[in-house]
Amino acid sequence: MDIEQLRTFDRIVRDGSFTKAAARLSVTQATVSMRVRALEAALGGTLFERGRTVRLTERGATFLPYARRVLATVIEGEDALRAVDRGRIAFATLRSVVATLAAAPVAELARAHPLVELTVEEGRHRDIAEWLHDRRLDLAVMGWPNLDPLLDFLEPLAIFRERVVLAAAPAVAAAIGPQPTLDRIFGIVPHFLTFFWWQVTPEPILALRRRARASSRMLFEPGLALIEAGLAVGHLLEPQARAAIEAGRLVDLAPVDMPPVHRDSALVAGMPGALERPLVAELAGLVVARARALGTLAAEPRKPAAAA
Repeated sequence: MDIEQLRTFDRIVRDGSFTKAAARLSVTQATVSMRVRALEAALGGTLFERGRTVRLTERGATFLPYARRVLATVIEGEDALRAVDRGRIAFATLRSVVATLAAAPVAELARAHPLVELTVEEGRHRDIAEWLHDRRLDLAVMGWPNLDPLLDFLEPLAIFRERVVLAAAPAVAAAIGPQPTLDRIFGIVPHFLTFFWWQVTPEPILALRRRARASSRMLFEPGLALIEAGLAVGHLLEPQARAAIEAGRLVDLAPVDMPPVHRDSALVAGMPGALERPLVAELAGLVVARARALGTLAAEPRKPAAAA
């Protein structure tokens, strides 16, 4: 029994004809008949009732799902090998840095290697930690420091630090006035927004949630819409807010009585030896270069420690 015999068997079933199957497979009808006879000999009985129409016997109908399962596995294996030839990378990143940190490096890698097969996922920190547990990833951007005891083998290839800004619409900022205090800010806009991009929410953010008359947790896009509409103020990662601030759609309030706040994340290898693959190392370099251009690179890259 061999793969060509199984492919021929499946093709006959699909086309209902030895002749049509031969044409589809670009072989002679004699070759098709020979393959079927060899398969039937291996399986110990006839698979088709021959006549004006070709029908499966009971033995053939029983064998068909198993033959197709084998063929599906072979196809998956062939696809996997082709992907190895082209190159394959699995990369995951915090949702909050997709647009600012991840998108440009992925596009640059794809431009340089048009056939590379990329799996790029986004999620919250806990999602990425779970994917790292499952060894699904070659490279990831996750929250830092790493607080997961089951991922204690991870070491940062680079650490990124994003300043957090308290953002408001220009009309709200004008109503609050210069050198704003938190009391004056919440006197004008009582609603404070926080987002889902903290591993552990810093105490200054928690303090503001307690201080505001209303506080909501939001995804970035609806939260940004509320802030731009003047219905709330909220903390945004500075790279996220930079374009809107430069365009005049948002203002960094910079309250005089609020301590600086930042969010750290890190680039990590998903498995030992990942950076030995040139494409993975290239993508890591592109992500670090992008962070450097954004001004968020807090620690230069270093190679991960060898696995124990």
